Amino acid sequence: SSYQQRDQDRIFIPATTHYALFGDRFLNNIVYRARSSELTKLAERRVYETMGRKYRFDPTDKDALGFWDTSEWETKFGKMFVAFNIFFAIVGTFTLLVGGIGVANIMYIVVRERTREIGVRRAVGATRVDIMRQFFAEALMIVAMGAALGLLLSLGLVAALGGLPIKEFVGVPTISPAVLAATLALLAIVAFAAGLLPARRAAALDPVEALRS
Repeated sequence: SSYQQRDQDRIFIPATTHYALFGDRFLNNIVYRARSSELTKLAERRVYETMGRKYRFDPTDKDALGFWDTSEWETKFGKMFVAFNIFFAIVGTFTLLVGGIGVANIMYIVVRERTREIGVRRAVGATRVDIMRQFFAEALMIVAMGAALGLLLSLGLVAALGGLPIKEFVGVPTISPAVLAATLALLAIVAFAAGLLPARRAAALDPVEALRS
């Protein structure tokens, strides 16, 4: 857990040992966890009843004890992080789409500038499939290089965040395998779409017209 600080940075001793070391018999803070989130309110009510009988106060007096229900905060933070994940997923998807459009534009320019080369290749026996495969592979290579660079930057960012004192608030930063798989799948679709049309245009060029250009 991370109540006040992470448990891995603490030691736990019996109350009798604490009393023997420090001579303090009175507790000002109790941390407990219900067996399930559905029993949280029931456990809170039982605490009021038990402490009320022991210290003679009305169990219905909510001001008698101060409670911090971390399960409610966990629910709120969970919803907040889900909203953040959805937002960044949308932003990332649009970024990939824009990147795919950029790759397609680059490939269109490449096809236009290499028209004579395409004509020469067709004249010496290259088929339309060969031309299409060449430019399609080049588009995939551009996307793969961008994906590799993005993955390296992500790993570096996660490593940098892991060295910051934020574990008590957001946990240990990691890259989700599910998100990584979804990103790679989307990248594959973007690469296919970005390379398909320019490759088909290159394959459709007439060899004679290409040599004249």
